Amino acid sequence: MFLIHGFPMHSGVWDGFAERFASDYLIITPDLPGFGQSPILPEGFTISDVADCMLQFLSDQNIRDVAVIGHSLGGYVALSMIEKKPEIFSALGLFHSTAYPDSAEKKTSRDKAVEFVKKNGAKAFATNFITPLFADPTHAAIERVKQIAGTSSADAVIGYTLAMKDRTDQIKTLKSFKKHTLFLAGDKDPGIPVDTVHRQASECQKPEIHVLSAVAHMAMFERPEEAVSKIKGFLDKI
Repeated sequence: MFLIHGFPMHSGVWDGFAERFASDYLIITPDLPGFGQSPILPEGFTISDVADCMLQFLSDQNIRDVAVIGHSLGGYVALSMIEKKPEIFSALGLFHSTAYPDSAEKKTSRDKAVEFVKKNGAKAFATNFITPLFADPTHAAIERVKQIAGTSSADAVIGYTLAMKDRTDQIKTLKSFKKHTLFLAGDKDPGIPVDTVHRQASECQKPEIHVLSAVAHMAMFERPEEAVSKIKGFLDKI
């Protein structure tokens, strides 16, 4: 399983989660370019450019027939990878993610985030950004995720914010992908309403949907055992 982290995090967000699969699956948790230990791409990069980097990594390691599951931003990257090379993937998972592009309102929000980072820095942005990702604003994992997000540079945060803003509609990719597609959502996720998840699933050839209760955008922390169980059940079928 190729497990791609979200924004503005790095692969450390999977610590304690990915290990739950280790006895049954080979798990690969890369750092997206510009996060963690991975160098950033040149200014003006796109989600498609990030996907190319991830595909090159898989090619270099001679990895095929792999299930790719992306959390949030990671899902956008996973969809672009599927669009380019569907034949090398055995399944797709959107973990609190969506194939829809940003709305006009969301694009405006992205622009405001860029201006905030330019003025206040990436660490200040991470401090404000993380808590709303949890249904419980007092969740014990919030500080840990803030620490992870706080390692991101301003260039990475700005670059990915603009890349997400400009990403393309990937519903066509969902429609054309012939293999199993998992949607793991939270009933309290303000960014990805449950009704939009069901609409996307209706476009897929082999969809599977799980909506976790009392979860916003961070099920790997909010409901880790349930999230692992749903993903394992999905992988076992393929």
